[in-house]
This record gives sequence, C-alpha cells and structure tokens, in this order.
Amino acid sequence: MGIFRADKAVERIEDRLVKLETLCDDLQRTSRSLELEYVELFDKVKRQMSRMAKRYAVDTAEVNDAPVVEEPDDGLDPISRSILRRRGMARSQL
Repeated sequence: MGIFRADKAVERIEDRLVKLETLCDDLQRTSRSLELEYVELFDKVKRQMSRMAKRYAVDTAEVNDAPVVEEPDDGLDPISRSILRRRGMARSQL
C-alpha cells in the first residue's frame, strides 16, 4: 500500500506544479499587456501635454505682445464694468 500512496502524492504534486506553471504564464502575459497599455497611455498623455504646452506658450506670447489697456478706476470690478459697457453700447444702437 505504501507504493500506491507515493504515486498519488507524485501525481498531486505534478498537478499542482502544472497549475502553478499555467498561473505563472498567465500572470506574465497579463503583466506584459498592462505594461504595454501603460506605455501607450504614457505616450498619449505626453503628446497631449506637449501640445498643451505649445498652445500655452503661443497664448502667453500673444498676451505679452498685446497692448496694455488701463481701465478707469471708477470703483467697479471688471465684470460689472464690461456689463455696463455692453448696456451702454446697446442703448446707443437703439
């Protein structure tokens, strides 16, 4: 009886080894696919950020080149001033 027990133990160990090998292979495949996905996402974000940086550089250059217009100091905030200016333009057009 001792011989048959050893055969079953060896088969169980072989089965466990095969399961571990397949599990390890699956994990390696998943790891590779996640790494590729990460690299792809990183490239996309890097490209988008470089585009945004270029646009920002162009916008800041335009703002720096624009003439500075000083608003009169009448105690109004810029938003209220622009609303009143629009209303004044609307009255003059009527």
